[in-house]
Amino acid sequence: MAQHTLSHSEKSHGWTSFWSYIPDLMLKLNNRFYSIKNGQLYLHNEDTGVQNNFYGVQYSSKIKMIINESSAEDKIFKTIVLEGNNPWEVALKTNYTESTIKSTEFNKRESRQFAYIRKNENANDFHGNTVQGIGVIQTIAGLNITFKAVSNFVSIGDVLYQLNGSANEPIGTIADVFENTITLAAIITAPVAGYYSFSKKNARIEGGEIRGYYLEVDLENTDTEKVELFAVNTNAVKSSITLTER
Repeated sequence: MAQHTLSHSEKSHGWTSFWSYIPDLMLKLNNRFYSIKNGQLYLHNEDTGVQNNFYGVQYSSKIKMIINESSAEDKIFKTIVLEGNNPWEVALKTNYTESTIKSTEFNKRESRQFAYIRKNENANDFHGNTVQGIGVIQTIAGLNITFKAVSNFVSIGDVLYQLNGSANEPIGTIADVFENTITLAAIITAPVAGYYSFSKKNARIEGGEIRGYYLEVDLENTDTEKVELFAVNTNAVKSSITLTER
């Protein structure tokens, strides 16, 4: 288990933060926080200069939180809104879906950073995904796989799968389609002649909604200047799926 330094807040009456740096000694003098590492004295919490650099090592800031309002109801999570001056990298997870938001996908709206949540990226979850059946694999020659026919709905960038019993095995990402032959960018799972095959669109764009009881949010920021984050919000709507007893 990785070692961390913990900080305690008297105002919050608890331990509030984990820090990646491990000092030899910590002290407070004239309302300033200092630490000692390998005989060197360091001043902390300086607003100027490179931020998140401790003893010559650059770190990232990470925050984890759970959004679970109306926790007994399934919800569809639509957006992430950061009340702060800079965007963050975001990883999202519910009780059965997951997605990500890149920092470059945020748009600044007044004093907030706004981004739409992308679709479900869980590779093992096909609910809501756009899937196109192709047929039985005929022949295999390196990265080229031939079928009796390939639908026009199969596109470059789709992921090619084969059905091995009850398991959906990803063969690789499609790099080219010509008549009844599909060329892959690389092989993930060895294709088997005679297995049924299908393609799946980019789940991040054409997958299912991010839905569940709660939303686990992991934020990471690698900026070296001062970053402020005051709050994290989401817009969610109640899932319209209903269960009927018979």
